[in-house]
Amino acid sequence: MSHEVRVTWRGKSMNKRTVAMVEAAEKLLHSRMAILQGSYNKGGVGASAGTHDGGGAVDIDVRRLAPASRVAVVKALRQVGFAAWLRTPSQGSWPFHVHAIAVADKDLSASAARQVADYHQKRNGLKNRGKDDGPPGYYWMTWELYQKSRTPPLPEPDSIISLAAMRYAATHDVMTGAWGADRLKVLAWAAHPKVGALVNAELAPPRGVAWHVHFRRMMRKIEAHYQLRNTGQFDPGVAAQMKRFGYKIVA
Repeated sequence: MSHEVRVTWRGKSMNKRTVAMVEAAEKLLHSRMAILQGSYNKGGVGASAGTHDGGGAVDIDVRRLAPASRVAVVKALRQVGFAAWLRTPSQGSWPFHVHAIAVADKDLSASAARQVADYHQKRNGLKNRGKDDGPPGYYWMTWELYQKSRTPPLPEPDSIISLAAMRYAATHDVMTGAWGADRLKVLAWAAHPKVGALVNAELAPPRGVAWHVHFRRMMRKIEAHYQLRNTGQFDPGVAAQMKRFGYKIVA
């Protein structure tokens, strides 16, 4: 039974967590990776020894890359929480590729889990259990730890939000000075990863949508996120949630 959310991505079967990890590694690398093999491919490739039977597994094609670039792919994958190694033709019946297993994936096959254990012991994940030959320093990194390290801090706890500004924002579009800043503070708080009520694309209204309409819609999304009464206003329920994060609400 799968515990991760499975998807088809770039023509390969994976789960959402693995896809997010690969995309994060691509951002570090400033390059798109060519996927050779994904996950949930039971018996698909005998040379994989069952590591791709479950989730969290991915192979990257690096045949056309220079040696230094191959190592850079391994490093980027390790940085975001993969146990990753460069596999060479001298090691087995396969071309140059990077083999990666997402540490702490809930759907790992037994053989993939053993490779992660080898990685933690600084080994190469092969049958010979040789010494790890990749970039050191990331052996205990996970996707969750990487995300936490990249999450910006919330605003200073003494940040102040004006209730008058919030009432004005629900009916007016042009807001400058401190009141305009307060409107942006509220939306930025709601879009912060530690809150997760909005996404960054919702910090400003789409083209053709008035600011006050957008603000009320976002208030409804925040209320729904916290299971509050749906008012479309910055009401006491929303204010109470912001206070939990250290904000001060004034008249």
